[in-house]
Amino acid sequence: MNPKSLCCALAGMTLASCGLTSCASVSSAPPASRQIYQPRVLRLAAGQPVPTRDGAYAPQTDETWHSPAAFAQLEQENLNLAAALTQERNRK
Repeated sequence: MNPKSLCCALAGMTLASCGLTSCASVSSAPPASRQIYQPRVLRLAAGQPVPTRDGAYAPQTDETWHSPAAFAQLEQENLNLAAALTQERNRK
């Protein structure tokens, strides 16, 4: 391989890699604005239809739905209270 073609190949690879990596730009929008909104708690009224991807859903009774984060927090609080109650019972 002659030196001129080697230099051209290296220059071409450098340009290609610069072009490919420069496409990954940083978004100026803050991360919070790029996230989909999900309420921590969703309260549904009985008989009030709610549109879903699979069709309308109308709860028969009032319902409360928790997001995964809210559910995990409630579950942890419940476990902490149960552990504290067990410790208190063991002291007596």
